[in-house]
Amino acid sequence: MREKEHFRDELDRLSERFPGREAIELAEAADVLGCCYKTLQRDNKFPKIKIRGKWVVPLVRLASYLA
Repeated sequence: MREKEHFRDELDRLSERFPGREAIELAEAADVLGCCYKTLQRDNKFPKIKIRGKWVVPLVRLASYLA
């Protein structure tokens, strides 16, 4: 499967903003996107995962979503 055209650019940008992290909290993702936490929480297509009652967003999935 081929990467989306701007996937690497988005992943590099996210990695610079969150160095050494594989995932970020949903609130941080909302800040990156400039939207409300609740909006992302309700969005079934947004690439979030619930771990121990807390929503997290893997950077690779977020980069793919943004690309």
